[in-house]
Amino acid sequence: MSKNPCTGVLKPLPIYQKLMVDNLTVIRPPILKLYYWESFNITGLNKKLRSNKQEHEHVLAVPLRQIQSQPLKMIFWLRNMSAKPLELKLKRIQNCQCQPLQTRVGFNQFRQLFHCPHRRLIHISQEQLNLRPDEVLPLTVTAHFFLYGEHYLTYEIYTGDNRKFVWNFKLEITAFDPERCLLTKELLPINIKNFYHVTQPIWVQNITMTHLAFAFSSRERSFKLHNSNLTVPRQSVWPLLVEYRPLDYENDIELMLTYENSKARYKIKARGTTTDDNEITDMPLKDRESSEYLYIIYPNRLNFELCMKENRTQLVNVHNYGQKCMEFRWQNYIISDFFAVTFEPSVFRLKGHHSKLCEIKVSVFDRLIFFRRIPIVLEVHRILDPATLIAKAELAEIESIDDPKWKEDSYVEHAFLHLNIRVHMQNNEDRQDDNMYDIDGTCAPCGGVGIDAGAGGDGSPVELTEEQQKQAEREELIKRLSMKRKLNANEIIELSMAIDHRITIFEKLFWKNLSKSNFMRINPERTRNKFNQTYDQVVVVDNAPSPLENLRTNVDHNTILSIISRLMVEAINDLAKNWRFIPPEYYDHDP
Repeated sequence: MSKNPCTGVLKPLPIYQKLMVDNLTVIRPPILKLYYWESFNITGLNKKLRSNKQEHEHVLAVPLRQIQSQPLKMIFWLRNMSAKPLELKLKRIQNCQCQPLQTRVGFNQFRQLFHCPHRRLIHISQEQLNLRPDEVLPLTVTAHFFLYGEHYLTYEIYTGDNRKFVWNFKLEITAFDPERCLLTKELLPINIKNFYHVTQPIWVQNITMTHLAFAFSSRERSFKLHNSNLTVPRQSVWPLLVEYRPLDYENDIELMLTYENSKARYKIKARGTTTDDNEITDMPLKDRESSEYLYIIYPNRLNFELCMKENRTQLVNVHNYGQKCMEFRWQNYIISDFFAVTFEPSVFRLKGHHSKLCEIKVSVFDRLIFFRRIPIVLEVHRILDPATLIAKAELAEIESIDDPKWKEDSYVEHAFLHLNIRVHMQNNEDRQDDNMYDIDGTCAPCGGVGIDAGAGGDGSPVELTEEQQKQAEREELIKRLSMKRKLNANEIIELSMAIDHRITIFEKLFWKNLSKSNFMRINPERTRNKFNQTYDQVVVVDNAPSPLENLRTNVDHNTILSIISRLMVEAINDLAKNWRFIPPEYYDHDP
């Protein structure tokens, strides 16, 4: 008799609780938040956190920073996606070979103490998190940059359902390195099907505290540099404007950077495509406020699609989550002959817990450009008191005074707005569609129910009037243009208004309301005094008595007295409102 091999009890696979990184906040970032989102690979991390694996490992690479830079604080907003409470515990794992050292702690007293400098590079404030269902809590990570080299610091995260996550924080700390100055690793995809000379940026970063002058060169075919000599301000990102026509679907461009006596070679990828691809990212459009991140721009990313020599505007909302009134200043972003980004209002003040709508205006010229990740800066300044402003104005040339408060800068911090701009070429087909109406060759069906009377040939065709024909052509034109250009509802309304030049519904309502009102109209019952005078008689001042002075008026004394008495009664009543009358029996009598 054969024995059944399945002797044990089958256990189903456990279903673990899911969580994810809902958002990321970088306090006073030197570059756009999107670079941190991609460097940390938050998309891949969320896939691992939402999976049903018991263990996973992930590397969070902090972008390159200079030695002795200011500490960088990052907040990972963790969301519990399960229907049960979730508990997280963090544990630091030592990767270095540092050993405890015998250290004097008192007179003839020694202890074995741990003086590892690596453990201070990454600091996580929370060691335990308890998340309720669908709750979002912050995990604060602070990175310090005081040790040269490349470092990996490991944390293990244990969950309440026996899951284990290993997070490796990678830090690269260096001095100025010419080989690490470019943020752009790959050019934007270029449409080789309908190629035009399109200008796009290669973003150059300066992590030092001084202005740096770079010289760029390349021997690549069909690769043009517009500003080969580029000066990048301190701790900022600047665009190197290039034009490139790809020779194949996959290309490598060699670019040489020269700074003083040092040279660096870069290899940048360039892809050729047959379709226009949009940037795809799952980074949220709204940042989360915290006690150290009080000034929020929503949305934090804008896309502009324009034609040449066109202006467009969009709105963003700036909110002050702090308690103090602050002053905000937009920095205009203008590149001559390419585009200009301006703001209205450019300088404004916001009270605590108040918002302000700002208009972002983009103007482009007669060049085709394709820019992504333009860092627009919103500066936050404290409002200086009048005494400090007077001291700044009067004592600006004095080097030393007793109270150096006037030397303090009003700058507090800054916030970034991510901007994408793309200029399209309007081809001849679109221009013809805008100006003419094409009649297709399709015919109406013959016979049937619900069709025209003359469709089957039994009767004479119904002739449309000229107004009906224009209306039908207009509707067909709007429908075709909206489908071809993928317009939204507001743009369809603007297109229809531009076609027939009609007034808006608001103007119609205004004129309709004005026609029914008596605003600024002469009442027909109004009495008029007729004077037979010329223009010269009206203009010239004449001391002669007017004919009205000779008219006798009947004065009724009783009417005058009644008016005076009524005015006195009203005045006494108004005066009595401010007094409290006491009956005479409660008066204080002198003894």
